[in-house]
Amino acid sequence: MARLNGQVKGKVVYREGDGVLMEIPHGSCEIEIEDLDVTLTWYEDKVHCSTAMPRADYEQYVADGALVPE
Repeated sequence: MARLNGQVKGKVVYREGDGVLMEIPHGSCEIEIEDLDVTLTWYEDKVHCSTAMPRADYEQYVADGALVPE
């Protein structure tokens, strides 16, 4: 597992359960990279938030410049 800091600089979305897609706000985040998935954590209005996504989605966000690992 790798743990990195990062910046959300573009449109990065996630889904809570079966709900609608929600956008992660621009700003700082923490990135935990596993073999198959990636977990992002961030704060929004002083609330700790997190989501997991397939590693392929993470890699596409990085390639697009929407998510920038530091």
